[in-house]
Amino acid sequence: MSDNPALLLVERDDKKRMRELYYSPEKTLHIVEKKSHREYRSKHQDTKELLTKIFLPAGYPNTVTPDYLLYQILNAAQAFCNSLASLLASRAALEGIGVGDPSATSTGAMLISVLQDIFGRIATIIGAYYLGTRLVPEAKKYRFLADVLNDIAVVVDVFNPVFSAFMFPGARVIGLCTSAALRAVCGVLAGGAKAAITLHFATPRGGVGDVGDLNAKDSSKETVLALLGMLLGSVMIPHITSPWVTYPVLLLLISVHLVINYIAVRGLAIRSPNRHRATIAWLWYRSKDECAPSPQAVASRELIFERPENIRDPTTSLVLGKCHVGSAPLDVMRGPALSQEYLDIFHADKYIVCFNPSHETGHLPIIHICFKEGFTRADELKSWIHAVEICRSIALNQVPIQKGSKAVELEHIRSTFQVVKEKYDHFVDHMKKAGWNFDESHLASGSGPKAVLLNIAQTPSRNIPT
Repeated sequence: MSDNPALLLVERDDKKRMRELYYSPEKTLHIVEKKSHREYRSKHQDTKELLTKIFLPAGYPNTVTPDYLLYQILNAAQAFCNSLASLLASRAALEGIGVGDPSATSTGAMLISVLQDIFGRIATIIGAYYLGTRLVPEAKKYRFLADVLNDIAVVVDVFNPVFSAFMFPGARVIGLCTSAALRAVCGVLAGGAKAAITLHFATPRGGVGDVGDLNAKDSSKETVLALLGMLLGSVMIPHITSPWVTYPVLLLLISVHLVINYIAVRGLAIRSPNRHRATIAWLWYRSKDECAPSPQAVASRELIFERPENIRDPTTSLVLGKCHVGSAPLDVMRGPALSQEYLDIFHADKYIVCFNPSHETGHLPIIHICFKEGFTRADELKSWIHAVEICRSIALNQVPIQKGSKAVELEHIRSTFQVVKEKYDHFVDHMKKAGWNFDESHLASGSGPKAVLLNIAQTPSRNIPT
């Protein structure tokens, strides 16, 4: 017998299952599957594992964020309600293009379909132009707004026969084109927001996910839900014929659909800061003894339809001020902002804050952030934090501000800048430890800065052109 020791290899897969391989020259390879205390597999367990592989991403739950499963369950429920409501809308739309009408022609139905397609494509182009750059920073808002537009399109389609019966003759065509345009914009919003949410799910704090696999598994779930919705709808819809039954059922489906969507979107704890989340985080940090909040804590205070320029106190829900990011420097730099003393405050930074203490229609401070050439995402975040600190200090009456008091405005900018300078790095470090991802911050939503400041230099007065 040989004195060579046996070779032992141990493996563990992503499901925490372990196997051991024994090898020695005197024996053949021998694999032993290690059994846990749950060990004896049943058909139920095998089925559960198969469904997990089909509908959940590889490596689940280690390759997705903790909010993934709840969102997918709620998303499945809302998709099922939407598929039933869409069947009611499809039936009404078919009636709108002439199905069941002896006087309707196939050519007329074809022309209406072409007109719907034209309106849909135009709406897609317009929606992408105006909203494309806002979808990632405000993914939660536009994900929910997409479902609102879809439900409005469903209502328009269902009421389309009423339009043709009680309104002017062209109302039927206008209704069909309107619903087509709404669905097209819905597709733009849902597609962009879904991409951002998928990226969020695929970047868990303790691992790395696969965006392609997430999208593929989502498509599988949506396919199954669509099939179930069509099967159930095929049984239900023939019995929902009168308006007195159709409208209550439609109202119920849409209400449930929107409520589930709202809960699902509110439950998303996105780790990349946008303006609203950065505002909540900084105000939390300043009021909680410099303790940084987790993404889940911020998500519980985040508003879905908040305007990006609002700086709102999450505890009181009061708007403290408004801030416009990426303003054209030559349009907004007036008063104290044109003094050398003011500009020297920001000489080492890639941004300048222009501050108006009040507004002609109210008493909220209005802040403009101008960027210098070469600014980065870190500069966007720091400048926004500075704007929030300005509004916070005014709200707390730390420095009384009166319109036209240039010396007080300058001192206020200097004092708040010093606060941000001293605390910003500490804030970012604690936020990262709390689970935030600053590599994907999105502060310049909308079209982004249209102009940047290239140069600041002194010149003799005689060189000023007349």
